[in-house]
Amino acid sequence: MSLAVYEETGKDIDRAYKEQNKPKIEKETSYILSQLVMMMMGVFSDRIKSVHINTQHLHFNEMFITSEKNRTTLLKWLERLISMDHPATDDYKFGKLKVDFEQWYYQIGGREISFNYHKSYLLTPSEAAEQLGVSTVTLNKYVKDGFEYIDHKSHHRIPKHMIPLWHDTVYAIKIQMMYQQRKLWNQKPEERLKEIVEELLEFQMKYKVDTVKEAFPTLDHNHNEEDSLLDYYEWESLEEELRDLKNKVYGDWKNGE
Repeated sequence: MSLAVYEETGKDIDRAYKEQNKPKIEKETSYILSQLVMMMMGVFSDRIKSVHINTQHLHFNEMFITSEKNRTTLLKWLERLISMDHPATDDYKFGKLKVDFEQWYYQIGGREISFNYHKSYLLTPSEAAEQLGVSTVTLNKYVKDGFEYIDHKSHHRIPKHMIPLWHDTVYAIKIQMMYQQRKLWNQKPEERLKEIVEELLEFQMKYKVDTVKEAFPTLDHNHNEEDSLLDYYEWESLEEELRDLKNKVYGDWKNGE
């Protein structure tokens, strides 16, 4: 993207939001989305073969795309596009970019997106477990929590960026939250409710208490280890989701639905 195009696109975005022109906002959002897909396939062709988006299932979330948050995000993506002129040699930086892009795609209303990686960029489960410093059993637990795992015939299934990202608490939580969101799209509330109860039971048995507050009464002082932080945030998120789902499911039952 040339500097002139960058500047004009920035002006178009600001103008669309100033006028609250929804068609123009959708147009600018679509443009940035398409540019990001092309840039990722071009600049990061050493890692990615293709990025596939199912445009038939892309129905913009009007409330989000017209928000100030999306305006700010579009301008930030624009800045990243203009600076993305060479492949990142750091898998960690690439992974953060990929996760940020995927998260934004879901926020604007997207549902189906897939990344096709080169075999040379994928690790085997045993290699990934060794680099993470865990057993393959623990790695399988991570996969159940959302750890990126490519389901195909090859033994090379784990993108290299997942190793440093899983050590970053913020991005590990982002990955898990997106995974849970994708599951919700394909699950009935009753099915998810049963699943949450089982996941909460695992934490309760592990820490021998009923709630996350009992397990982590002084998180900042006594539980600053990486695994404990992940447990804390996942457990807290599950409790919140359980309360919301109970209201929905029990309400539906009470109403005879």
